[in-house]
Amino acid sequence: MLHTVAISDIHLCELEPGDGLWMRYRQAPYSPDSEVAAMLDALRDEMKQGTARGAGRHELTLVLNGDVFDFDAPRVIDRKSVFHDLPRSAEHAVPAMRAMLADHPVFTEALGRVVADGHTVVFISGNHDVQLTLPEVRDLVRARVVDAALAALGGTPGEGAREALAARVVFRAWFHRTPDGILLEHGNQYDAYCSYRYPMLPFGRKPGEIQPTMGSLACRLLASRMGYFNPHVDSSFMLSAFGYLAHWARYYMFSRRSLALAWALGALRTVVELVRRREPERRARRRACLAAAARETGAPLRAVARHARLFARPAEDRLGLVARELWLDRAVFGLLAVAAALVWLLLAPSWLAPAALVAPAGLVAYERLVPKLPLDATWKRVSRAARQVARAHRARAVVFGHTHNPEGTWEGGLFFGNTGSWSAAFEDVACTKPVFASRPLVWLRSEPGSGSAARLSGGLVAWKNGRFEALTTSAPPAAGQRSEPQGSPHPPFQSPAAAALRT
Repeated sequence: MLHTVAISDIHLCELEPGDGLWMRYRQAPYSPDSEVAAMLDALRDEMKQGTARGAGRHELTLVLNGDVFDFDAPRVIDRKSVFHDLPRSAEHAVPAMRAMLADHPVFTEALGRVVADGHTVVFISGNHDVQLTLPEVRDLVRARVVDAALAALGGTPGEGAREALAARVVFRAWFHRTPDGILLEHGNQYDAYCSYRYPMLPFGRKPGEIQPTMGSLACRLLASRMGYFNPHVDSSFMLSAFGYLAHWARYYMFSRRSLALAWALGALRTVVELVRRREPERRARRRACLAAAARETGAPLRAVARHARLFARPAEDRLGLVARELWLDRAVFGLLAVAAALVWLLLAPSWLAPAALVAPAGLVAYERLVPKLPLDATWKRVSRAARQVARAHRARAVVFGHTHNPEGTWEGGLFFGNTGSWSAAFEDVACTKPVFASRPLVWLRSEPGSGSAARLSGGLVAWKNGRFEALTTSAPPAAGQRSEPQGSPHPPFQSPAAAALRT
């Protein structure tokens, strides 16, 4: 029996020193790595029990479907968090990756045990760990997982043992296909704030330096400087004017940190960096990207080309959208409205003073006529793209992550799923109220040797209280029927978590 299990959006980062409220979600006691490790050990036991029943070997492909690591979180230097926008190159990515692996040995050791059992681990790059496309970063991660596997096996490894284990640690820059017709991808390519023009070659003008997306810049320059908000929970940012005032009074008023200054400088610098670094699309690089994806995954080039046409245009091509997302347009219009009103009041005759209200009224009209797209609209667009990807590749199942909203449904014999999130999401600053009552994973099964004709079963599964609980129909419904979709509306996953700034 072949098992494909996918999880995503763990967002492991360098741990925050100390025990204060500032960035508490990044502190060691609140990291999800131990929970992930427990789930992986339970998966290994399931494989062993299945094999012991005598129905053939049960083989696991564990797919880490993007944003397993978070390179956009602050670096920790000399036990202090350092806010930065360091170049996204191997020179800086390798030390960051080394530090993250050192901070999360429980996770690395759990992966090593999976590989030691003869199973395969697949890393798919996401928008927060796009650095996994860099060969130097891949080599480091592979070496650490293999070291953990050798430690789990014990004894003296035989000749060729390291190479055999290394072959079970696989990397994908864009998407992964399994022999039984499952396509897995992080999903950020359908989100304008997080999409790359060339996911296989995500570089800018400088060779080897990754071109940042608007989401990456905003996380480093803006969200990371607001440490009393949790970037894994969008509701922590979505406050009313009174809510922001109360938040400032409680956490910032008597501190040396400035909420307004962090927003203003971070938002302005994000726009400046996007303008400074943006480049037009280059057809030669696009063709090279498609060819590289076909080589890495074995997918037909024509299918890869159809797949790439579904990408959202990067936000750097639509600076008005960026300004709207960062509230810069309203800030500019608000300042202009106040200035116009003051000029009118000071210079116009007194009997024309009421006309000064026209400027603020214009701001209100702009807000009504040019509404900001809700976050849910982006997540729906990502979900729709999964159906189109299935048609492009004739896939029998498509599994995304990125949205942090778990989903699972069978539609006409095809499965569409989202792996949700395993991030350190809490409803409160003190991290006493976890958003998730359980953790999601997609678990699909098929018989070996049948290839793309194999019958798939399985679906969305919850890890809760040390047990696996199925949340979707375990087999596709009869032709013409559609199973009830499961995911965000299901009680264990009721939450507002969709990750601020497209995390």
